[in-house]
Amino acid sequence: MKITYLEKNNILKTIILNQMKRTLICLFAFSGIFANPQLDDMGEITIKAVDSSLSGILSILADESGYNIVTGPNVNSSERITINLVDTPIDQAIDMIVRAAGLSYEIQGNSILIANADRLNSDVGISSHVIPLKYANAEDVVGLLANITEKITVDKAGNNLLVTVSPKKLAEIQTIIEEVDKPAIQIMLEAKLIEVALSNEDKEGIDWAKLSELTTIIAESGVPLQLDTGGETASLLPGSSFSTSTEGLVTETLTPQAFQQLPSEMYFQRITGKNAGFSRQLTAFEVTLDFLMKNNRADILTNSQVVTLNGHEATISMVDVVPYILSSGGLGGQVQVQREEIGIKLHILPTVNTDGYITTSVRPEVSSIFEFIGPDRNIPWVKKRQSTTTIRVMDNESIIIGGLLSLDKKKVEHRVPFFSSIPFIGERFFRHSSEIESKTDLVIQITPKIIYDNYSGINKNPFHIETENKSITYGLDVDDNKSAKKKTKKSDKKKKEK
Repeated sequence: MKITYLEKNNILKTIILNQMKRTLICLFAFSGIFANPQLDDMGEITIKAVDSSLSGILSILADESGYNIVTGPNVNSSERITINLVDTPIDQAIDMIVRAAGLSYEIQGNSILIANADRLNSDVGISSHVIPLKYANAEDVVGLLANITEKITVDKAGNNLLVTVSPKKLAEIQTIIEEVDKPAIQIMLEAKLIEVALSNEDKEGIDWAKLSELTTIIAESGVPLQLDTGGETASLLPGSSFSTSTEGLVTETLTPQAFQQLPSEMYFQRITGKNAGFSRQLTAFEVTLDFLMKNNRADILTNSQVVTLNGHEATISMVDVVPYILSSGGLGGQVQVQREEIGIKLHILPTVNTDGYITTSVRPEVSSIFEFIGPDRNIPWVKKRQSTTTIRVMDNESIIIGGLLSLDKKKVEHRVPFFSSIPFIGERFFRHSSEIESKTDLVIQITPKIIYDNYSGINKNPFHIETENKSITYGLDVDDNKSAKKKTKKSDKKKKEK
């Protein structure tokens, strides 16, 4: 093959190029040429040029890449560059050569436009376009496109974008929207707040309320038990055996349980050995639950479930709004009504990572009124317990947060009607007061779970798919059948009336 080039001394020379390597001022090799190639599919090229003209090198690149190369009027064709590229992809070679000359380029179809950066960035053929969004919020997408153009209007009702740009910038915007406008992953958050209290009580006086309590323990599901004296029938405790003495006393023997194994039944102690009928059976679960809730004072403040999108904050709020009045000045002063939210607030921000883990930011806040202050004692003194943490957990793995301690004091007084009003005697014998100092610890348990579906790239559970198929297959048919039956009934009524 022959090629003609212009040397430094402006003498035209023609040389014969080898089919494997072409030597001009350049040596290069290439592979994979197609009719309408992409720059990143053109293979590699080797170019060695010393003080060569830019137009000559661009001409060679145009021949080997299969692209048309158009240069702007501000491109100096006599400008010379020196390059040495070995086995370099053609797209990278074009990029480096153009940038080395201080120019920019733009690809349109199968042509490459090379010109000054200011000229390429100038908007040509500006027109308005409406871009609909399926999943992404239009107001959020505007912030992502701010660097491309400022001529963007949001249609909130239809969740559309109205852009006024050139075809070049429109292509860039559409490329970004294709990557952004995808259904977001949904996450279910199971939040449980448990307040564990340990109270110390100081009591004074006589507690007459004890007289109102009377507990009787009776036998349940009695098993016949024949005693030697009198032939009485009594209740035998499950899992026990018995023996009677010559005096008629009943002795029960319980079967011991294995280590770390809960008994299947619990029981109250017998009053006497002979009186075997006074007992009550309780299961181990009931006893354990009663022990936990009463002795440790574990109160479940909230047990909520909320679903949020990936990267969006979810808030669980259980508060009471306490209004109070603030006045300024004298009689003619202004009066303002202020409000204070008292209760529990829980802010959760989950983010699903590419490896399936969930990075969760948690900010709990618990507030209570300590007392009322101010001249009129109407301004609430609010105590707050809050914490902020970020943790990375697996799907369906619980997060436990504790240590939000609080100390409260309150005084409780019980009185006997009428008698408590008697001077001196009523205060001594018919009143009972107690001062309770409670120390509470707030324990927070949060379990994030990814909701699986076919839209956000995560497959649904078989149960969900089966349920949806049933609702689609049968739900619509049932409605259609109902409407059809209603129509036939109406037509029958009309016929009868006629």
